[in-house]
Amino acid sequence: MIVLPKFLIMRRHPILPLRLDDGLLCIVHRNNYIDFITSCNETGNYVMIIPYQGSYIESRSIKPVTWDDTSSIEVYALLGGELALYELGIRGGKASYIRYRVNEEFLRGVSFHGNAVNELLSVVDAVLRNYIKSSFMIYTAYLRLMVSGGIKFPGYREYARGRVRIYGNDGLIIVKESSGDEVRVSLVSTIEGINNFTSVIMSLIRSSRVINDFRLGRIGHSIKLLLDVFIPNNLLTTVNKGA
Repeated sequence: MIVLPKFLIMRRHPILPLRLDDGLLCIVHRNNYIDFITSCNETGNYVMIIPYQGSYIESRSIKPVTWDDTSSIEVYALLGGELALYELGIRGGKASYIRYRVNEEFLRGVSFHGNAVNELLSVVDAVLRNYIKSSFMIYTAYLRLMVSGGIKFPGYREYARGRVRIYGNDGLIIVKESSGDEVRVSLVSTIEGINNFTSVIMSLIRSSRVINDFRLGRIGHSIKLLLDVFIPNNLLTTVNKGA
């Protein structure tokens, strides 16, 4: 299966050169918008994300897909704390685009191999901040990650229900379920626990090898399972840390 890379420009890596038949066209990050420079002689400086393989800072020029005299490419840009997708079309030396706002879906399939890990974390931070600004009172997230080793939540009350572990702290509930190297985590937070909510998500992503799925405003476990933290239930057992 052919996996197409994603291209990302941002303040620290602002130039993506496109190799066209009549020379180079550079897509340039301008803080709050993107610009186009024809007959460009700039060295490239952008992030290339190969899904499930790695993310790398690159400098080489890219050859867009060409069909019926039109060259096209998709470029992501982190602009003023917001992630946008530009669907570009270049024909006759002129560029046009359609812009879309993008959120956590950009991160699905991202691998934390390569030298662009900090750039990816900047995207995660921006996506989280935008979600928190757009939500109200209750915040939820679901992550399905490939990890190396176990994931712990020190300082949280821990409960067991079969293979599921539930962790509670002031304003935040975490549900974790593991299968081999894959871990599924649901988080539910009130506004009082929002700092822990963002901190835990960033920590989970830093510890992952690949993000198989990431959804904000969703959970991947039943509501009843979460309520069992607060309602006595003979199927829910407090984990004995001394055992």
